[in-house]
Amino acid sequence: MEKLKIEYKFDLEDFIVMENIEHSYFPNDNITTAEEVMKWYEKNNLTCIGVRNADNQIIASVNILPLKKEVFKDIYENRMNEADVVYNQIEEYKDDNSYHIYLSSISIDKKYKNNYKVITTLLSGCMNLLDMLIKRNIKIEKIMADASTIHGEKICRKLLRMDYIIDTSHDSKIYCEDGEEFIKAIEKIKKRL
Repeated sequence: MEKLKIEYKFDLEDFIVMENIEHSYFPNDNITTAEEVMKWYEKNNLTCIGVRNADNQIIASVNILPLKKEVFKDIYENRMNEADVVYNQIEEYKDDNSYHIYLSSISIDKKYKNNYKVITTLLSGCMNLLDMLIKRNIKIEKIMADASTIHGEKICRKLLRMDYIIDTSHDSKIYCEDGEEFIKAIEKIKKRL
């Protein structure tokens, strides 16, 4: 079985690979450029989780963005597209604070899309990041995701137990959950992994 590695450190080349993976699934106008995602990461380096294969290539990733409350609300109410988020709308984590989190761009290279080990490795990376935040007494006020595929909808509804909110103007669905309920869902997932 192929050796996989959870990754939290990235350079522009990695973000270009992630952008290309997204282009294989989503329309161009729904994708944030690698250069902008790099700015997000430079502002807050706890915004991206990746999975590398045995050749050290990024094969899966997710952005976990602490957004300013008004930006979160604009996406929630379908007044703004994820691709329009810029680095100054992302918060820097500070201990003992609470945040509105946006799960963005969950994507897996098509060669690995039905690979259970890749999916569980990416989930483990997300849980590790959430544990880091909890240790710093950082709370999740609300968490939201924008599902662009049937698979994304299943992850939001069935795995993460998020509530459906609205269909977007860019052919996706917004899901959201209270932070405490989300943490309970994550704890259940941890027991299964």
